Amino acid sequence: MRRYFIILLIVASLVYGCSVETERNITKVSFLGDSILLLGSPDSTILSKFLLQDEDYTFPFNNLMSMSVILEPPAIYHCFFLEQVETNKQIYYIKIDDGIKYNWIPSYDSLLYDLSLDFVKTEMAGCTLKNRLTGKNEFIKPDNALKWSSKYEKIPSMRKCSAYYDSICLQCNDAAELTDFYNNSLFFQNKSFVCENAKKQLLDELIGITQLLYVEYFFDLEFDFEDYINIINGNDNINDRKIIKVNDFQSFKDVLTDCSIHIKNSEVHYRKEHIYNDVERYYSKYLLNMNKNNLNYLLNCADDIKQYFNKNTTVYYNIRPYYDIRLFFFNIKYDENNKITITKNYYNKEYITTTRIRVW
Repeated sequence: MRRYFIILLIVASLVYGCSVETERNITKVSFLGDSILLLGSPDSTILSKFLLQDEDYTFPFNNLMSMSVILEPPAIYHCFFLEQVETNKQIYYIKIDDGIKYNWIPSYDSLLYDLSLDFVKTEMAGCTLKNRLTGKNEFIKPDNALKWSSKYEKIPSMRKCSAYYDSICLQCNDAAELTDFYNNSLFFQNKSFVCENAKKQLLDELIGITQLLYVEYFFDLEFDFEDYINIINGNDNINDRKIIKVNDFQSFKDVLTDCSIHIKNSEVHYRKEHIYNDVERYYSKYLLNMNKNNLNYLLNCADDIKQYFNKNTTVYYNIRPYYDIRLFFFNIKYDENNKITITKNYYNKEYITTTRIRVW
């Protein structure tokens, strides 16, 4: 009897120790007058900005959840989800930074020169335009347009041939971060009054924002915040920048055909812009070349893409300026407890046009 009592005492001690240890690992923060559970590991600087409500943008998804975003150059998105479901509150933090990994460039002699180029240096140089505020003519320097090196347009092929680039892309974990949030979310794990359709719709929206919009947009360009806030929040009204979820291969192939026609038309407009030196220019030769190469790559891989369409549960494409198509495949698997696993395949990541030479 004494032996069983000792065993029970040891078990009780272990259970108590585990509960104390669990409590020690729980972090609570003071936010808007409440003590709220914090999940995730933001650094102290980023956490302080969030607690002071010094965020760059907040998505009020519904009356149960919002997401605040803090930008960190060159391409890091700190996302804080604030949830209140019934009497429970929590803050969940994820760090979205795969864009930096996808944007890796192999070193070459003229790389720093290429990365220093912008739209003015390559397309507007040597033009004389009337200042809309003063009405005076202004000459745009340098005198002659600068030209990027031949290797700059070979970055996609250099990435494709690089085992190191492959190893970097294997470290991309934004989809895993979103998975962990879903599996610990008060909203997504609620089984009483949050309907499954609402969960599915919001998951689609979160995938579009965190896994597509945030995968390649950099902040190290000398733009005002207003110039890229619409990309951050996904409400851009520019016709050639949007996210579309597709259900069949043929509809996507039709999009590729349409984009090929649009790029040819854009090349015509580019040539017209460069006839005169006193007109505003809107097209980048670098982007037109790169986007055409990207489109040709997708068309040449049509059979492979069709197989991915058949194997994956969700397919998105993102159209950026000059008909730059980004293609993403997602597999979303559910278990019996409403837990999920999201895996992502960014199909044409090698064709990211790093440090875009563009007018916006």
